[in-house]
Amino acid sequence: MSKSALAITEEHIDLADSVFGQLKRVKSRAAARATLEDGSAHPAEIWSAAADLGWPGLAIAEEYGGSGVGLAELAVVLEAQGHELCPGPFLPSVAAAVVIDRCAPDPVRAQHLPGLADGSVVGALALSGSVTVGSDLTLTGDCPAVLGAPDSNVLVVVAGDDVVVVDASQKESADGVTVTALESMDTSRSVGAVALRGVPVAEDHIMRGAARKARTVFRILASAEAVGVSWATLEMAVEYAKVREQFGRTIGTFQAVKHHAANMLVNAEETAAATWDAARADDLDSAWFAAAVAASHAIRTQVFNAQTNIQLHGGIGFTWEHDAHLYLRRARTLAALMAEAGDPLLDIVEAQRSGQAHGATFTLPPEAERFREQAREAVAKLRSLPDEQRRDFLVDSGYLVPHWPKPWGRAADVLEQLVIEEEFGGVERPDMGITGWVTLTIAQAGTDDQRERWVEPVLRGQVMWCQLFSEPGAGSDAAAVRTSAKKVDGGWRVTGQKVWTSLAHLCQWGLATVRTDPDAPKHAGVTMMAIDMNAPGVTVNPLRGLTGHAHFNEVFFDDVFVPDADVVGDVNKGWLVARATLGNERISIGGGSGGATGFTAEDLVKLLDNAPAETAAYFVRRTGEVIAETHTLRLLNLRRVTRAIAGSDPGPEGNVTKLLVAESGQRMTELAMELAGSAAVVGQTPTLTQSYLGNRAMTIAGGTSEITRNTIAERILGLPRDPLLK
Repeated sequence: MSKSALAITEEHIDLADSVFGQLKRVKSRAAARATLEDGSAHPAEIWSAAADLGWPGLAIAEEYGGSGVGLAELAVVLEAQGHELCPGPFLPSVAAAVVIDRCAPDPVRAQHLPGLADGSVVGALALSGSVTVGSDLTLTGDCPAVLGAPDSNVLVVVAGDDVVVVDASQKESADGVTVTALESMDTSRSVGAVALRGVPVAEDHIMRGAARKARTVFRILASAEAVGVSWATLEMAVEYAKVREQFGRTIGTFQAVKHHAANMLVNAEETAAATWDAARADDLDSAWFAAAVAASHAIRTQVFNAQTNIQLHGGIGFTWEHDAHLYLRRARTLAALMAEAGDPLLDIVEAQRSGQAHGATFTLPPEAERFREQAREAVAKLRSLPDEQRRDFLVDSGYLVPHWPKPWGRAADVLEQLVIEEEFGGVERPDMGITGWVTLTIAQAGTDDQRERWVEPVLRGQVMWCQLFSEPGAGSDAAAVRTSAKKVDGGWRVTGQKVWTSLAHLCQWGLATVRTDPDAPKHAGVTMMAIDMNAPGVTVNPLRGLTGHAHFNEVFFDDVFVPDADVVGDVNKGWLVARATLGNERISIGGGSGGATGFTAEDLVKLLDNAPAETAAYFVRRTGEVIAETHTLRLLNLRRVTRAIAGSDPGPEGNVTKLLVAESGQRMTELAMELAGSAAVVGQTPTLTQSYLGNRAMTIAGGTSEITRNTIAERILGLPRDPLLK
């Protein structure tokens, strides 16, 4: 199984396995450690091995000696290099090569790319500093810290909005190029200060207006390396937590440790999803926002995970002999250089402000056109209909729930879902929420009679269902079912209580977990039953929440009769059905509404732009963080579905999304309250104020965020359960 988080397709997985294998053979980590004691930061064996395998030329056009593939493949290689702490100037060299390949005229490409592709030439990319191009076509200025500059033969330098290719082979000579090696925290790679004094350049070596593309390239590739660093430190921390014992038990059983590890996983998954999206872009212009999102995650994640790894290792993690500090050095150095090249959070806000906050464009296979033609015809038909006929049309055509199986949906795979999302952009479609999750479970696990009775009325908006899982005293422990059912002639008699049931006072039916075998273990002996909310013995008591509205309810069952025909799934095996219901929220690509905050990124930027200057300056970067997280939520779902369609093993995206949907909604409205100031608490922003109050429930409902972190740590990362709970 591949260690790569970015590799989903079979081809990428094979590439990742090959790269990891090679880096193991050349003892990449040992070479990185050797640089602490004056070992070479540009080891010839590692560089020549990479060149022999064609890694430097992966994203260079074939006519110039490269492989002609894309940034996605190069990202897979860089992820592995970050994971294995590969020393040397590979990242800056391939970044410089891609900028030349994508932005330079053919003569310049022909001059520089063959050497960069075969590894005989090393490049570096200078993205920050004060370099300017004079009217006499000379370069003057300084670049304070350039990764790989001391090893480079070709410098690609940002000068204002332009990019200039400079021959750096004659450093320290009369050509005006001076590179001074700096003492880097990350000893495994060189960093140099570049001074340019009247350096003459040819007109064709100046790529006008290419600075944004150069930053986009570096952000994507550096983020890919950060993905590797982030996953390596997570793996290191988890493996140690599984074996290190304190107080008579492994530290991985402690909830505090589990939450640290879960946070590391969430960070790594966000960064992987955002980098994966940016790296598959067809062009650098469309990837600008996606690359900024990836970089914003990468800068934060690699440092957080490297620091947390040391914390979870305790004293051993602070020792010189342990590799944990090598990853911290790499993470902190790369993060600083990424941030100095331009703050991605500011670009994210600007992209939202200018209408460019969208995912990267990428080419869909030819078979997508059939789906596109069908979807466009459906959208045109939908818009031609009066409002009262639109829902029925969506149901009949399958576009209401395209990911559902036929005859209710279209059984749409990821390709068709992608097309539908594009073509139905801006078209309002009903969101069935909990009713939809419950009904999909019935479609999957119910009998033919149940499907015929219950599914279509829900789709047409005639019936609502609630989810009768939570019970008093159980909280997030949904399997702690005490509501009981006794078998009687023709059915069951149900007695008990459910609580925190959303919208039960508006629903006609509820899907309930009921204990039918009191002697069975907790997760066994549970049966799923559909309960008529108007049946004798059912009492619904609305609970007024802190918003002042009654959204939740407590529901009492007093000897309620449920016929055998309303048992969903097998008797005593209802927990399997319950788990399917809990998972159905995130089946579709767009699954997870972000907590229905009633507040959007666009609203957030409007508040930012209307805030006092000092307030806006203080909160602008946090605004970028919230926008980036909101955008990444969809990418997590998209990667999960793409992974499934590609035949890869399931990833952790679903559990991560569940946690982030709840918490991101809170972060958005909390920030909005800060920006709105007193207006938000004196009745001038009622929608925001109500959303803020309502969102306090999101990290409690459906399982608290604390329990979700335990679940991530135990079921995904394999940390042991608390022995007291076994």
